[in-house]
Amino acid sequence: MAEVQVTGEFGADVDEVWKLVSDFGGLLESMGVPVELSGPEGIGQERTITMGPEPTVERLEEIDNDAHRLVYSIQSGPLPVSNYMGTMQLSAIGEGRTKVEWSATFDPAAGFPEADAVSIVSGVYNAGIGALQGRFGA
Repeated sequence: MAEVQVTGEFGADVDEVWKLVSDFGGLLESMGVPVELSGPEGIGQERTITMGPEPTVERLEEIDNDAHRLVYSIQSGPLPVSNYMGTMQLSAIGEGRTKVEWSATFDPAAGFPEADAVSIVSGVYNAGIGALQGRFGA
Protein backbone atom coordinates (compact mmCIF):
# COMPACT_ATOMS: atom_id res chain seq x y z
CA MET A 1 0.00 0.00 0.00
CA ALA A 2 1.33 3.43 -0.99
CA GLU A 3 1.17 6.51 1.21
CA VAL A 4 1.30 10.22 0.48
CA GLN A 5 1.42 13.10 2.95
CA VAL A 6 1.69 16.77 1.99
CA THR A 7 1.53 19.68 4.42
CA GLY A 8 0.92 23.37 4.01
CA GLU A 9 0.15 26.48 6.01
CA PHE A 10 -2.46 29.17 5.62
CA GLY A 11 -2.67 32.73 6.90
CA ALA A 12 -6.16 32.30 8.31
CA ASP A 13 -7.83 31.01 11.47
CA VAL A 14 -8.48 27.25 11.56
CA ASP A 15 -12.24 27.76 11.84
CA GLU A 16 -12.26 29.98 8.75
CA VAL A 17 -10.33 27.40 6.71
CA TRP A 18 -12.45 24.53 8.11
CA LYS A 19 -15.64 26.28 7.01
CA LEU A 20 -14.48 25.84 3.40
CA VAL A 21 -12.70 22.47 3.71
CA SER A 22 -15.66 20.86 5.48
CA ASP A 23 -18.02 21.89 2.65
CA PHE A 24 -17.66 18.72 0.57
CA GLY A 25 -18.65 20.41 -2.69
CA GLY A 26 -17.71 23.98 -1.88
CA LEU A 27 -14.02 23.26 -1.39
CA LEU A 28 -13.59 22.18 -5.00
CA GLU A 29 -15.98 24.79 -6.38
CA SER A 30 -13.91 27.50 -4.68
CA MET A 31 -10.92 26.28 -6.69
CA GLY A 32 -12.88 26.50 -9.94
CA VAL A 33 -13.32 22.73 -10.21
CA PRO A 34 -16.75 21.65 -11.52
CA VAL A 35 -18.43 19.35 -9.01
CA GLU A 36 -21.87 17.77 -8.60
CA LEU A 37 -23.13 16.44 -5.26
CA SER A 38 -25.46 13.48 -4.86
CA GLY A 39 -26.97 11.59 -1.97
CA PRO A 40 -27.78 12.80 1.52
CA GLU A 41 -25.69 15.59 3.02
CA GLY A 42 -23.01 14.26 5.35
CA ILE A 43 -21.48 10.79 5.54
CA GLY A 44 -22.12 8.88 2.32
CA GLN A 45 -22.54 11.96 0.16
CA GLU A 46 -20.75 11.70 -3.17
CA ARG A 47 -19.14 14.39 -5.27
CA THR A 48 -18.54 13.93 -8.97
CA ILE A 49 -15.66 15.98 -10.31
CA THR A 50 -16.37 16.59 -13.98
CA MET A 51 -13.00 17.60 -15.34
CA GLY A 52 -10.34 15.58 -17.10
CA PRO A 53 -10.75 12.54 -19.33
CA GLU A 54 -13.43 10.98 -17.13
CA PRO A 55 -15.30 12.02 -13.98
CA THR A 56 -13.91 11.22 -10.55
CA VAL A 57 -16.43 10.12 -7.93
CA GLU A 58 -15.46 10.63 -4.29
CA ARG A 59 -17.45 9.65 -1.19
CA LEU A 60 -17.45 11.38 2.19
CA GLU A 61 -16.47 8.72 4.72
CA GLU A 62 -15.97 10.73 7.92
CA ILE A 63 -16.23 14.31 9.09
CA ASP A 64 -15.22 15.51 12.55
CA ASN A 65 -15.93 19.19 13.10
CA ASP A 66 -14.27 19.27 16.53
CA ALA A 67 -11.03 17.70 15.25
CA HIS A 68 -11.19 19.55 11.88
CA ARG A 69 -10.77 16.26 9.97
CA LEU A 70 -12.42 15.07 6.76
CA VAL A 71 -11.94 11.58 5.29
CA TYR A 72 -13.03 10.60 1.79
CA SER A 73 -12.59 7.72 -0.64
CA ILE A 74 -12.38 7.56 -4.41
CA GLN A 75 -15.10 5.35 -5.83
CA SER A 76 -14.06 5.68 -9.48
CA GLY A 77 -12.02 7.89 -11.75
CA PRO A 78 -8.95 8.24 -13.95
CA LEU A 79 -6.29 8.22 -11.21
CA PRO A 80 -4.21 5.02 -11.37
CA VAL A 81 -5.19 3.97 -7.83
CA SER A 82 -7.58 1.70 -5.97
CA ASN A 83 -8.57 1.41 -2.31
CA TYR A 84 -7.89 5.15 -2.00
CA MET A 85 -8.63 6.79 1.34
CA GLY A 86 -7.74 10.48 1.72
CA THR A 87 -7.68 12.64 4.85
CA MET A 88 -7.54 16.41 5.28
CA GLN A 89 -6.57 17.37 8.83
CA LEU A 90 -6.43 21.00 9.94
CA SER A 91 -4.81 22.34 13.09
CA ALA A 92 -4.29 25.79 14.56
CA ILE A 93 -0.61 26.76 14.69
CA GLY A 94 -0.89 30.18 16.22
CA GLU A 95 -2.98 33.30 16.04
CA GLY A 96 -4.60 33.39 12.62
CA ARG A 97 -2.53 30.48 11.22
CA THR A 98 -3.59 26.99 10.14
CA LYS A 99 -1.67 23.88 9.15
CA VAL A 100 -3.13 21.29 6.79
CA GLU A 101 -1.94 17.70 6.56
CA TRP A 102 -3.40 16.08 3.45
CA SER A 103 -2.66 12.39 3.30
CA ALA A 104 -3.79 9.23 1.56
CA THR A 105 -3.26 5.53 1.39
CA PHE A 106 -3.99 3.59 -1.77
CA ASP A 107 -2.93 0.72 -3.99
CA PRO A 108 -1.40 1.64 -7.34
CA ALA A 109 -3.36 0.31 -10.31
CA ALA A 110 -2.19 -3.05 -11.61
CA GLY A 111 1.01 -2.62 -13.58
CA PHE A 112 1.37 1.06 -12.65
CA PRO A 113 4.60 1.94 -10.82
CA GLU A 114 4.00 2.96 -7.19
CA ALA A 115 6.43 5.89 -7.44
CA ASP A 116 4.47 7.29 -10.38
CA ALA A 117 1.13 6.96 -8.56
CA VAL A 118 2.62 8.68 -5.49
CA SER A 119 3.94 11.48 -7.70
CA ILE A 120 0.52 12.02 -9.33
CA VAL A 121 -1.36 12.13 -6.00
CA SER A 122 1.30 14.40 -4.46
CA GLY A 123 0.94 16.75 -7.43
CA VAL A 124 -2.83 16.95 -6.94
CA TYR A 125 -2.37 17.70 -3.23
CA ASN A 126 0.30 20.35 -3.83
CA ALA A 127 -1.93 22.06 -6.41
CA GLY A 128 -4.88 21.99 -4.01
CA ILE A 129 -2.85 23.42 -1.14
CA GLY A 130 -1.49 26.08 -3.47
CA ALA A 131 -5.03 27.07 -4.46
CA LEU A 132 -6.03 27.31 -0.80
CA GLN A 133 -2.94 29.40 -0.06
CA GLY A 134 -4.03 31.72 -2.86
CA ARG A 135 -7.31 32.19 -1.03
CA PHE A 136 -6.11 32.29 2.60
CA GLY A 137 -2.47 33.33 2.26
CA ALA A 138 0.58 31.19 2.91
